[in-house]
Amino acid sequence: MKLIDIHAHFFPDSIGPKTIEHILAQSTAPIPSYGNGTLAALKSYMAEDGVDISVNVPVATKKEQVIGINRRMIESNKTEKNIICFGAMHQDFSEIGDMEAELEHIAKSGIKGIKLHPEYQQFYPDEPRHKKMYDACIKNNLIILFHTGVDMAYDGVHSTPERMAQVAGIKGLKMIFAHMGGYKMWDGVLKCLVGKDIYLDTAYSIEMADSLIREIIAGHGEDKILFGSDFPWMRASDITKKYDTILSGETKDKIYYKNAVKLLGL
Repeated sequence: MKLIDIHAHFFPDSIGPKTIEHILAQSTAPIPSYGNGTLAALKSYMAEDGVDISVNVPVATKKEQVIGINRRMIESNKTEKNIICFGAMHQDFSEIGDMEAELEHIAKSGIKGIKLHPEYQQFYPDEPRHKKMYDACIKNNLIILFHTGVDMAYDGVHSTPERMAQVAGIKGLKMIFAHMGGYKMWDGVLKCLVGKDIYLDTAYSIEMADSLIREIIAGHGEDKILFGSDFPWMRASDITKKYDTILSGETKDKIYYKNAVKLLGL
């Protein structure tokens, strides 16, 4: 096991291509995509790029999607050997269901975490009303992978480093902040997030200067950085091409797979 991608996506075969097309149409800037958004496409690129395990992190853009996504992810985990599916939650799920019970159910079913996307889901992560959701994740030992920083499909940012610093202070909550802590907001990451008890992932971070990546890793600690790609929007090989020139030895091993092994309990 030499490469674990903590941040990847696939969609049901029936909607994969349409989902890719929809997201690309929303983007305010041209972005590439790879494959057709299906599980088979993810597996194909994993094989090409030397990824041993990928973590699929689905997003519920509507509260009504939560249960359906979670049941599919639970079933996928029963059969897939090198794809680990996280579950989903929506900040307003309590309006239609029992949030605490759903999070407990997915945890007991083997789900290791959930993905929250403050831009797609349109919420501020540091709002006090989310305490119930965060407390339930702590109780059930669920990781939360947050999108952080700019998203090219939306104006404005709900997950700025300043706001995420408030979330980072929650004791006992296992958190991964994607895109090295805040896409396109890395000065704020250095100021507000480096050194906090959170993980950062490398997803979609190849435009960062090498010196900035080194500074964040040095300040934050090599034990709290995880390899991620954000496939199908970026290939794992794009990330390794960048980070192979920056990392070496035990630091590289930790970021590429050892930290994920420990966090995920593999």
